Amino acid sequence: MDSDDRRLRIGLAADARFGWDAEDGRRTKGMHDRDFAVDLGPALRWQTDYGTLNAQWGFDAGSASKGQSAQLQFVRALIRGPGLRLNGLVGITWNDRRMNNYYYGVAPSEAAPGRPAYTAGAGTQLQAGVNGAWPAGERGSILFGLMATRLGSAQADSPIVETRIQPLAYVGYGWTF
Repeated sequence: MDSDDRRLRIGLAADARFGWDAEDGRRTKGMHDRDFAVDLGPALRWQTDYGTLNAQWGFDAGSASKGQSAQLQFVRALIRGPGLRLNGLVGITWNDRRMNNYYYGVAPSEAAPGRPAYTAGAGTQLQAGVNGAWPAGERGSILFGLMATRLGSAQADSPIVETRIQPLAYVGYGWTF
């Protein structure tokens, strides 16, 4: 749903949570895999003269973790040309203990030498980065982004986490219908 001036939007969001195959990592070898899941929940987008504020809450619709999360993000246009569009963003995400423990916890049955059992509690993570688009033809765009996520202690203290800072870079192609 949109306001008349389209500055306020309320809707439903779906976010993918990619699990992991335990055999692919040296720290997770011998553990149980963590399944792919989708978080569903309400989302709010408020465009102001200073930038866009996004807020959303989600719960694990597939019951992999049975957890929930909430996110608050601020996005500001850095470049808005006829060609390049570039945005800066900062955000904070909170995950409840079930969500964090599913992805970062180590059950007693999964403990091994060098990998003690670990129960992750609720916690937050911080994000900062840029994303953008470059036109490619009449209806297409090259999409790109670079983001860094700083895990909170509940996640970073896990014996299966290698680094507190988690980088992400992507490039893709979008087509407008």
